[in-house]
Amino acid sequence: MKKNFARLFLFAALLTLVFAACKKEKNDTPTENANEEITTLKLTFTNAANPADVVTATWKDLDGFAGNAPVIDKINLKANTTYNVATELLDERTNPVTNATAEIEEEGDEHRVFHLFYATATAAVYDSLSTVATVTPLDKDVNNLPIGLQITMATKAAFTGFLNVVVRHQPGAKNGTYAPGSTDVLTIFPVEIK
Repeated sequence: MKKNFARLFLFAALLTLVFAACKKEKNDTPTENANEEITTLKLTFTNAANPADVVTATWKDLDGFAGNAPVIDKINLKANTTYNVATELLDERTNPVTNATAEIEEEGDEHRVFHLFYATATAAVYDSLSTVATVTPLDKDVNNLPIGLQITMATKAAFTGFLNVVVRHQPGAKNGTYAPGSTDVLTIFPVEIK
């Protein structure tokens, strides 16, 4: 009887180990969204006082950071003028083309688009110039923080330099500032305001 009990106990223990090994592990921690894939950023500036006055500029980098230099349009704007600016983001390596703008709108509480002016292309992020234009985000996320895909840009005096458009990915950390998160894309446009 002891022998049968020992065999039964051993069989039950072995069966428990087999079922435990086959059981899938539950992951209670949600995975963080990956950065957006963006190859193309298009800006459309519409003069608020004259809707027929439209300026478009595109930054395109289809082969990534280590490939060829991006193709970039120069931006020419008028001084002392208010523009309504729309930012469009695409991944043109996919077929059909992926519209990242819609995803960033949908995940607005995880993203912030910054439009920053600099005197030199290599300036540090925190050296942006507030004297060039007043940038006001129009779109807000569910927490009433700016997204920045739709902005008004009120230019001031004449300026020659650079406009950097930076899409920041900030899941779980967005607070309205640049600091938290990582960068989905950083673009540098030459700009002239006169």
